[in-house]
Amino acid sequence: MKKLNLINFLLFLPVFFSCGNDDSSLFPPLQKKYWTPEDYTNANAELTSLRYNNKELPNLVDPKTAPLFQKIVDTNNFLIVANDNQLGLEHRKDFISKMFDQYRQLSDKYDEADRSDKYKYPLELVEIEKFGLALQIYYIETGNQSIIKNADNPNSQDVIDITTKNKNILIRNYTLYLEHINHEDRFTDKALISYSEGLKDFFPKVITNVAGNGDYSGMLEKIDNMLKKSKNSSIIAQLENIQSLIKSKTTATQ
Repeated sequence: MKKLNLINFLLFLPVFFSCGNDDSSLFPPLQKKYWTPEDYTNANAELTSLRYNNKELPNLVDPKTAPLFQKIVDTNNFLIVANDNQLGLEHRKDFISKMFDQYRQLSDKYDEADRSDKYKYPLELVEIEKFGLALQIYYIETGNQSIIKNADNPNSQDVIDITTKNKNILIRNYTLYLEHINHEDRFTDKALISYSEGLKDFFPKVITNVAGNGDYSGMLEKIDNMLKKSKNSSIIAQLENIQSLIKSKTTATQ
């Protein structure tokens, strides 16, 4: 899968992970209220080790590891901090930035395909990508809020240009989610249902609220192409809805 675009105002740190409940596992405790970026660092290191040694990764099929995977993609791990207005903006921005870096490395762990070109962890890969869709909204918003707060003149053209650019990067990163439609045949029916739910749950929010005035030309082109390729009725319906939302906003601003 293509790598996500890097947003120009935030730095990224290295990452690792872990799995299981034995003493040698690096996975953080499931009972923690939320996992920190450091917890994800340990978890990523463990996932890397498991994949390197050709061992099974935590997944939703295995009842022993399903709770662990569910914790990995639990959005409360960042929402608790991101939505806590008692915390400073810079603290929240740095926390989300580190979490985003962890997500980018996490998404590489579950994209393995077998000899029949099917994803080994199709539903898990989709759930991780949806975790990323949710996380990126906060990543952009806290970053832009920090830029505006720290600017001498928040209304200057330079500030407007960079915050707009960052929103357009969010749109391009969301467009990368559509890339999976090129490989529908790698996913199970259950994974495709979950994938279509990602289209329904996150894209309208970005289009109507988060980046309402963004440049959606690339996304529209991608949608046009994917509508010609997709064979899944649920995905087609959601693509048509997203297409309609974008075109209605474009018409309203003309």
